[in-house]
Amino acid sequence: MKEHNTLTDRLLTWLDIERLLKQRTALWSRLPTGILSVDCFFTGMEIRLTSEASQKIDLWLESIFGRAYSPESKSIQLRIGNASYPIELHVEAESEVLELGRSYPLWRDVTYIAVDKNDESNSGEDAISATPLTLSSAALKPTRFTGGPDLVSFHSFKGGVGRTTALMTYVSACLGNKSPGAKKILVVDADLEAPGVSFWLDEANQPNVSFVQFLEALHYPPAGLEASLDFFAEELRKTSLSLGSLQRELFVLPAALDLAEIQDMPVVPEHLARDPINPWKLSDHLHALGKRLGADVVFIDLRAGLSELASPILFDPRIDHFFVTTVAPQSVLGMAEVLRRLYANNQLLPDDWQDAARPTVVLSLLTKELRDAGLYEKALKTLGAAYPTEDPLTPSVQWLEAEFLSTLMSIGSLREAIENLPQSQRLFSSATDWAHALYAQNPLEGSQLSATDTSEVLARQKSAEQLFEVCKAAEFAEGNQASSILSTEPLLNLGKHFAHALPNVLMIGAKGAGKTFTFRQVVLAGSWRNFLGKLGFDPTNTGDASIFPALWSDNITDKPSGEIKTAQSRAVESIGGDKKSLLSGNELRKHIEAALQDPPKYWDDFWDELIAAQFGFPHGSLKDVNEAFISKSVRTVLVFDGIEDVFSDADVYPAGDAIQALLRLPNRIDELANPHLGALVFVRIDYVQSTIRQNTGQWLQRFQPFRLHWNAESFLRLAYMLSSQAGLHSSTRSPESLHLEELKLELELLWGKKLGNEKSKEAHSARWVYAALCDLKGNVQARDLVRFLKFAADEEVKRTGPTAPKRVLAPESMRKAVPRCSEEKVTEAKAEIASLRRWSELMTEKNIRNLKVPFSASLAGLDAGTLSTLQEIGVIYEDLDGKLGDERLFLPEIYRYGLGFETSAAGRPRMQALLKKNIGVIPL
Repeated sequence: MKEHNTLTDRLLTWLDIERLLKQRTALWSRLPTGILSVDCFFTGMEIRLTSEASQKIDLWLESIFGRAYSPESKSIQLRIGNASYPIELHVEAESEVLELGRSYPLWRDVTYIAVDKNDESNSGEDAISATPLTLSSAALKPTRFTGGPDLVSFHSFKGGVGRTTALMTYVSACLGNKSPGAKKILVVDADLEAPGVSFWLDEANQPNVSFVQFLEALHYPPAGLEASLDFFAEELRKTSLSLGSLQRELFVLPAALDLAEIQDMPVVPEHLARDPINPWKLSDHLHALGKRLGADVVFIDLRAGLSELASPILFDPRIDHFFVTTVAPQSVLGMAEVLRRLYANNQLLPDDWQDAARPTVVLSLLTKELRDAGLYEKALKTLGAAYPTEDPLTPSVQWLEAEFLSTLMSIGSLREAIENLPQSQRLFSSATDWAHALYAQNPLEGSQLSATDTSEVLARQKSAEQLFEVCKAAEFAEGNQASSILSTEPLLNLGKHFAHALPNVLMIGAKGAGKTFTFRQVVLAGSWRNFLGKLGFDPTNTGDASIFPALWSDNITDKPSGEIKTAQSRAVESIGGDKKSLLSGNELRKHIEAALQDPPKYWDDFWDELIAAQFGFPHGSLKDVNEAFISKSVRTVLVFDGIEDVFSDADVYPAGDAIQALLRLPNRIDELANPHLGALVFVRIDYVQSTIRQNTGQWLQRFQPFRLHWNAESFLRLAYMLSSQAGLHSSTRSPESLHLEELKLELELLWGKKLGNEKSKEAHSARWVYAALCDLKGNVQARDLVRFLKFAADEEVKRTGPTAPKRVLAPESMRKAVPRCSEEKVTEAKAEIASLRRWSELMTEKNIRNLKVPFSASLAGLDAGTLSTLQEIGVIYEDLDGKLGDERLFLPEIYRYGLGFETSAAGRPRMQALLKKNIGVIPL
């Protein structure tokens, strides 16, 4: 829409003056101190004010109307005919300021509510300080419904986008719900300009009453309100649509009995909404009607557009609002305006109302081509920004999708709709989940316990304590006790590829991916066959080899009888070697440090000789060791870990050369004739990228099947394994035996189905945790999940408030765990990732603070090399699409808190969009 260039361009009539005042005062709720009231009439404006304010009134009016206001004549110039609009001031004694700015649930009022409730820019407070006025609380917060049906509305900005079809999809899901008990649904066709559902009624199901008549009978009740409601309920019962029996019953209140009724409507929804005592009468009456019918839910099909025919329902926070739009620009831009105004209205609600008032947006008529096109992503961005959220991990709106199906374009009756709409797989699946929550059998499901229920609180805290201890022990693989291993895809690939042949690969993973943990599992297994057995492979069908730990983390104690020396001794003894040739951890480190001080000519030879010496071949080679194993008909696997401990910075000479030579060990083993040696080299991905400078992509691809990473499914398996160890599950099944949906169901005992109750529009818990811990490429690390559960359990032990039944971790504890998890991750990462450490030190040195996501490289002090490295390891993501300018760098939540970054309004919805864009669909 066109924006006017200057204020005076707007002023054609006195109504434009009133509109501008409403806008600048947020519908009179931000009048400056001393201004008691402002009234605009056709003949002029009247301002009631105190004597103190009269001395500054000219400044205030000039701040609003600019040069169009004349202080001398106390008038505003209009453009048409240069007419003057007079202003009359009434100076009064200081008096109590009355409540002003009663807001009705109508577009003409809501449109003037500031979108940012903290924005005072339009109040004119540069001229006069603002008076702390608020809108009428009675208008903002209606009385909550007690009992009776849920109310659900469907609205769209444009017609023809599938709104009525989406509504009937939810009706079909409710009627098809398999839970015990009757299912009764009331559908109200409230589209008083272009009825939809009304035309699907068969003659037998066409009632003798209409929504138009309903409005008239309630606005002018001939025999009292109760009699009117009773009459309409009785009439609708006569023509209900029964599906098989009275256990499945659908009532429909059509918009009108015939179109002539619509053409002469003396009473419309707006009339009921302008009641100064109760502007929510229409919703109250529909709820009362549904209650009389015994309905479980009342679905309301609203008029499209910015119509007052829909606004009394649209701005009622007690109603579950669904908005339907295509990705076409006209539909998206109109819907964005609807969402902006709904957001402004909802921001004035008490905090405990706001989450429940969040809307659902249905992207309809989608095809694969549209989903892959730029319009789809642009629609998500535009609509998400229109209804922002404070929590970057919680979507501002609930997003649903409905695919285009030509078979649904010619539905002609209610029965046909109910039978065919389940074909809309995406939307019907969402509708089925919604119906399941509606008809949940357990009345306590999703509700809160009393804080005084001591036994429940103590049981929950005990479970949290057990979970804390389990996760504390599992957080670092270098602890005294090794946990059971989870058969993830990379480890299973090891068994599939090397059940008989010796493994000879780089095990590449990010920090916290489980490298040291897996290293210890291999060493503790004692042999390759035993290790594969722990993964579930049949020991009788696998080859065997001893395990020789050749390098290990500083945090693993190298005792004479410890796991390192026990494994090494077994391998050396297998070829008749002398255990005295084995180096201790301290001796091994000294050899490497000495080589760094005086670099050898060939680092390949250094590593080969270091290995050979421990098998009894001083100054020997891999070939010598291999022949010794051939002669004894035995095999061994050389295992390396702790490269990051020995070489703190892979970019510093000569450490890079030393690391590169070690990473090429698999190549040298491959060159041996009849190799009886294998190698597993556990290394961080940034070390590979820093030292293998040519054909890095080929190296990574070569070892991709064994790359230590955690997908969404293995992420859940780890959560289940840890919570099982804490005694949360009665099932004795292993994590590997459970399917994805079974895992999600079991984990509801840990963190619930959603962050809120099952009917809420909060994020699903598993998806929320995944989004909180992953980077913007969808990568998540095992240690981050363990750490998150540890902190969440710690918060839960300290928490004494109510929680939902059948879950250990409350949403409050989960949210508090994320910043703690991020801070510890960043502290650890800065100590181990040189590029991140340098960037952090630079920001401290240059006093770079208060940055917000998205941010620019120059503002954050990032040079091209550091930025590239941080992008490679997933700390920073650069969004090259869109029109973000220089501020196009994003941090995932797992790093953002720890690095001290805030999120801007643009950053919050964008984070979710980027994650979805990069990995296709956010899993879980």
